[in-house]
Amino acid sequence: MLLENNIYELDTQQESSLSGLMGSRGLVLFFYPKASTPGCTREVNEYSKLKKEFDLLQYNIVGVSADNVEDQNKFACNNKLEFPLIADKDKKLINELSLWGSFKNTNGILMEGTRRCTFIINTNLEVIKSFMDVNPTEHVKEVLEFLKTRINESNKTI
Repeated sequence: MLLENNIYELDTQQESSLSGLMGSRGLVLFFYPKASTPGCTREVNEYSKLKKEFDLLQYNIVGVSADNVEDQNKFACNNKLEFPLIADKDKKLINELSLWGSFKNTNGILMEGTRRCTFIINTNLEVIKSFMDVNPTEHVKEVLEFLKTRINESNKTI
């Protein structure tokens, strides 16, 4: 699947296209239900802990939810995030990836909203791997291991 290179508003009130957020190898685009909730806080903190490893692999991290800019900014500031959050309040990107719907939260309660999923995007804006309906903390290491394996395999073919 190829994503559109739309312009999105970030937690900093700046705007950027997806390609403008890209690392030299790609982008880790993770979606979460709601800023400042316990599961989402654990997830962004897990990405923060491993950010240097993602940086070494040349993949940037970007979080996305349907929250407004103010809520995303507060969430980013409270957690001292060093990666951007997209405020997808019109759900353009969320709907492009069909992520709005029913899901069970970390307490097992059925809710309506953005599903917790992560996508690996290459520099051509193509989704190369999807991690669907993930655990807020456990999947971050899975994403990192996938990228390490992918890079190691591509280095072997050179």
